[in-house]
Amino acid sequence: MSSAAEDQDSILRYLATRFGYGNQRFCTIPTILKNTGIEASNQYVLALMDELEMSGLVMTRQAYRVSGGNVFQITGKGIDFVRNGKRTVANSASWTGRIDVSEAKKAMIKKHLREIRTEIDKSKMTNAKRCNILAIVGAIETLIEAPDPPWAEILRLVRNPTLQGVLALAGILVSIVGLILPAARISK
Repeated sequence: MSSAAEDQDSILRYLATRFGYGNQRFCTIPTILKNTGIEASNQYVLALMDELEMSGLVMTRQAYRVSGGNVFQITGKGIDFVRNGKRTVANSASWTGRIDVSEAKKAMIKKHLREIRTEIDKSKMTNAKRCNILAIVGAIETLIEAPDPPWAEILRLVRNPTLQGVLALAGILVSIVGLILPAARISK
């Protein structure tokens, strides 16, 4: 059985080979599992991808799939890793899980969460789906109020397929991710 780091290396090598193929440079978790030989669950690979994204080695293209899935692509930093074999850690966020999001960005995220609630109120969806989405939004709101918010968990919730499956929320969700991820990559 391989280690998580070895699996991440396999994923990065695979994404690097796809990069030169134009529109084929994007891929999903099932595609990664199929082509890397990793025998694990989608959740395992998603956890690996979250860490790679926090390190700036891959990026998620959420707007490409309305069905709730994520589409991944390697970054320039990831290509450098594949070529040089050395990971460069931008800051401690990738190994401590701590991300420093400013109070102004927190306020903007809260504003976006209110926008999501407004969109949900206007939408014509089943009560069950509405309740599920509102529960996720409530969890995100609660976590943001923590003294040291767990931003990696907040990102996972923002990327939840239940939220991603609502077309009206796509732009808002991308904005929230855009507020959190740069904080994970900036060196202090």
